[in-house]
Amino acid sequence: MLPAIAVLHVRHTPVRSSGAILATIAGIATVTVGLAASVMLDLRPAALVVLGVWWWTMGKMWAETDVMPRTFGLATATLAAVALAGALLFVITSQLVQPGTTAAGQAWTIVHFVIGLWLIALATALRGRAKT
Repeated sequence: MLPAIAVLHVRHTPVRSSGAILATIAGIATVTVGLAASVMLDLRPAALVVLGVWWWTMGKMWAETDVMPRTFGLATATLAAVALAGALLFVITSQLVQPGTTAAGQAWTIVHFVIGLWLIALATALRGRAKT
């Protein structure tokens, strides 16, 4: 994810420097908190929040500018809303589903699967917008 964050920072800066800085910081926080959440189960809602902030920042910027395809920006912003709702759901259901259980582990696996699919879509979109 870090190379993608670096590439996106360079693309965002000329268009909207404040958004580029926020997206870069949120992206790095996503990586850092996500790594910690892999071993400290109580951090998973926080990992979803920073992921949501990262996706929302970029999705909004892409929907408003021509940095990336607008439809990809709208899809990313939608994923941000899902991540933020997921964080809330994690907190609400934490009393019902303990972090170390199979259900919680499966939910975390699904989150990583969605991030992986999004990264593949991002790579495809970046390849389509390669500067020659």
